[in-house]
Amino acid sequence: MSKFNLNSIDSYSYEPLRKQVYKVLREAILKGELMIGEKITEMEIADELNVSRTPVREAFRMLEQEELINIIPQQGVFIAGIETKKEIDDIFQLRTELEGLAAFLAAKKINEEQKTLLKEYTEELEECIANDDHRGCIRVDIAFHRIIKEASNNRWLEKFLDTLFEQATRFRRSSFSRRGRMKEFLEEHMELADAIISGDADKARKSAEDHIRAAWNSILTVFEKENN
Repeated sequence: MSKFNLNSIDSYSYEPLRKQVYKVLREAILKGELMIGEKITEMEIADELNVSRTPVREAFRMLEQEELINIIPQQGVFIAGIETKKEIDDIFQLRTELEGLAAFLAAKKINEEQKTLLKEYTEELEECIANDDHRGCIRVDIAFHRIIKEASNNRWLEKFLDTLFEQATRFRRSSFSRRGRMKEFLEEHMELADAIISGDADKARKSAEDHIRAAWNSILTVFEKENN
């Protein structure tokens, strides 16, 4: 039985194995499939992906350079977490502004297909929360915000948000540990979806900014608690 639930390697790909392993692990880390602080080993990853340990070792070096994993001598390899409060503040300060802009533009430009998808993702998110499915919540949240980015119809804004969103996803799951956060999380998405779908750009901007600030504060609360 699979331990990490990683995507499989394409045996027909011309891409080097180390690059494929790197991409699979990177995606799993950024989506929260591999959790902060979780220990992984060359042997376990190699067995799961049905490759030798050499490309896994090379992929680990690439991930270490991106600061997505920590390789600690005599202890092992661990999924990297939040290093400093400033790291959180820097990421979420930018996300607040840019997510607000994306929502503002999306409310003006969103098409009917995108409106339907926002509604569906909101319903799916409600189901995930009811089932206490944190992995599912992260997956749906990524899809929900992707629709807003696409609806904003601003290529550069999408690129900047992709980078910030990837970094934030590394520690998003920690925010769910705060009591009451899941209920707030759902309410924020419902309010944001309603504002965008109704075409209220100003409300959409405010809803998006409030949502990101709430996530920011929740993550800070957990971070400060864990570091006291």
